[in-house]
Amino acid sequence: MKKRRNFPKPPPLEKISTLERILHHGAVASVVLLVAAAVAFYLANGSLIIRGQPLHHWYEAFWHRDFGMYVNGRIISKSLHLLINDGLMAIFFFFVGLEIKRELLVGELATFRKAILPVVAAAGGMICPALVFALITWGDPAAKGWGIPMATDIAFAAGVLGLLAKRIPPGLAVFLIALAIVDDLGSVVVIAVFYTESIATRPLIVGLTMIALSYFLSKLGLRSAFVFFLMACIIWIEFFQSGVHATIAGVLFAFTIPADASYQTPLFIERLKKLSRRFRDAEDNVNPLLVNARQQRIIRAIEAECIFVEAPLQRIERKLHPYCAFLIMPIFAFANAGVHLDVSGVGEVLKQPVTYGVFLGLIVGKQIGIMSACWLAVKVGLTDLPKGVRWIQLYGLSWLAGIGFTMSLFIGSLTFPLGSSIDHATMNATATAMTPLLTGAKIGTLLASVIAAIGGTLIILYSSPKNQAQYH
Repeated sequence: MKKRRNFPKPPPLEKISTLERILHHGAVASVVLLVAAAVAFYLANGSLIIRGQPLHHWYEAFWHRDFGMYVNGRIISKSLHLLINDGLMAIFFFFVGLEIKRELLVGELATFRKAILPVVAAAGGMICPALVFALITWGDPAAKGWGIPMATDIAFAAGVLGLLAKRIPPGLAVFLIALAIVDDLGSVVVIAVFYTESIATRPLIVGLTMIALSYFLSKLGLRSAFVFFLMACIIWIEFFQSGVHATIAGVLFAFTIPADASYQTPLFIERLKKLSRRFRDAEDNVNPLLVNARQQRIIRAIEAECIFVEAPLQRIERKLHPYCAFLIMPIFAFANAGVHLDVSGVGEVLKQPVTYGVFLGLIVGKQIGIMSACWLAVKVGLTDLPKGVRWIQLYGLSWLAGIGFTMSLFIGSLTFPLGSSIDHATMNATATAMTPLLTGAKIGTLLASVIAAIGGTLIILYSSPKNQAQYH
């Protein structure tokens, strides 16, 4: 008698694996980001000597190694550091652009009443830090860095708030995400208008034409990820040559990605039922271990249906999220957070106007801007606080918005560029002058981000009940 095989018990429907939970947990992503920054800071200041050179020399040499790219018949040489800031960050801002578009269509920015509070809060949280920085650095060469304390690191701030998820009302987390998204959009505008030095017209026109073409093709029904990818590569190259930062291209291109599926969910349900019946009717019971040829075709059809019912915007955003959170942002932090400090010169760095301008802009400016803007919007009756959120909790959130981290580091690198050479004997005068300014901006950003994270966490913990049942 043939022994009956025991098949494994099937997993529960809608099961979420442990890996999926980790990849979509903001707190885990924040820890990875923090570890990358800490390792970079150690490598930039470690006392270890390798082949007669201090550790920080090897760290800097690695990121400032030049790479050549063959573009339009000529070779463009850029450092690895600049390629990360111009390339990987373009992908990150493309992801941010997808988030902004989704929020504008169906999220917290979809209606005036829902959008007004995070919008005015973000505006206040950008204007006040810039004013604080401008007042402190007035007449100083660092004054042009007013855009540095305007930014909020959405990944890090949301990750910190995620650690407190069981103690806070859901509306507080949603409000922070919406605020940070508007803040990122404002940062993109600032980069485009104030941190673009020279523009090459021809490649910019080509890039904008490709973006317009992408938009019209999406309206005509294009859903091919491969075609969109090719267009994205061309757009990046053209913006790269134009002088307009590639992050702008990332956001603009994101707005051309279709936000509607090939057909709606009722039709998907009906077609899935038909395919399920055909799959059942195709069963021949010859070999229950393997599906037959017709069932294989039906499986492929079911996979296609799953693609048709999910909008390209949602599908790309879902697939990009783990790469942005666990690869792109940590690499950026690893390349930019390594600030080399000469012990004898730490005091001088801390005394620089740019250092405490960035620090006070993120710590003080964010709080004043966000709280005053929210109070005014509620006072005049434009909107209300999110459900269950108290003013003291909103104040704690204004601290978390002071976590500039990767966004502030990024704008700092645009404001005070060092060039691609680390040989200080051959660096031009401009790059040499930028070195202490960029160092001060980075130190101010890192100190402010750490203090803002700790302060915001303590305030929210103090103001939130231990019994979270009233929220959930």
